[in-house]
Amino acid sequence: MLENAEIVPLTGALGAEVNDVQLADLVKRNDRSNADALGRMLVKNKVLVFRDQHPDPQTHVEVAKLLGELAPAVPMYPKVAGFEDIIIIRNDDDNPPENEVWHADMTYREVPIFAAVLHGVHVPPVGGDTLWVDMVAVAKGLSEPMRQFLRGLTSRHTIEKGFSFVTENGQDDRAAELAKTIGKHNRTNHPVMRVHPVTGEETLFVNAAFTEAINELTAAESDAMLRHLYSHIDNPRYQMRVKWRPGTVVMWDNWATQHFACGDHYPSFREVQRVTVRAPHHESFAAN
Repeated sequence: MLENAEIVPLTGALGAEVNDVQLADLVKRNDRSNADALGRMLVKNKVLVFRDQHPDPQTHVEVAKLLGELAPAVPMYPKVAGFEDIIIIRNDDDNPPENEVWHADMTYREVPIFAAVLHGVHVPPVGGDTLWVDMVAVAKGLSEPMRQFLRGLTSRHTIEKGFSFVTENGQDDRAAELAKTIGKHNRTNHPVMRVHPVTGEETLFVNAAFTEAINELTAAESDAMLRHLYSHIDNPRYQMRVKWRPGTVVMWDNWATQHFACGDHYPSFREVQRVTVRAPHHESFAAN
């Protein structure tokens, strides 16, 4: 089925729109070869965009399972009724856009999530786009002396940094939920230059949401270095942008990208729903 899909590159850096495929049909076929092909397509393009899908919640979950084992959902978000694997990210009067920074999801875990599948459920008439950046390309854009220096460094990632806005915004219920989750499983260290476990490509693996500091540097050195590294992410050469339409589904390789949800639609209502994938079927994706 996927062998007949039209793959349209979206930028010179990353991303592709996949046409002539219905994700619900992929799920119904329960065909391992198609699931393997989807995984290979994802790690090759890093972001895949599917239009006119409108999956029900069960289909959404099953599509994510094609990519690998699901991860526990982030506890600070509401869930779709009857589907604990699907979080709801909603912007309305009580939930303004939050945490508008470039980030990879859940890097505070010892093994960050591999991928995510995001469904645009309620799309604003204007704005609310999501941007992605290719962190392999960002790493390659650094000089070799800089890459060599960074290869000897590690960075600290914590859940409390990434979700500090819930306390700052006075969201007491979410702050209480955050306090319950803080512990050894929600803070970890990663190499600043991390090797993608599937592709073997080197990525710059620090992000403004969850990275607290570079461990081997002084606080001032760490802050200055992180600011410098984040400035490379702002280069449009490494980016792509998705304009949501009703029924759009986007999946991305969280080990190779960062993303940014633009809040320029607010106060218009926006809702997206997300399922996260903890780990891929490595044996299936190896032939990349």
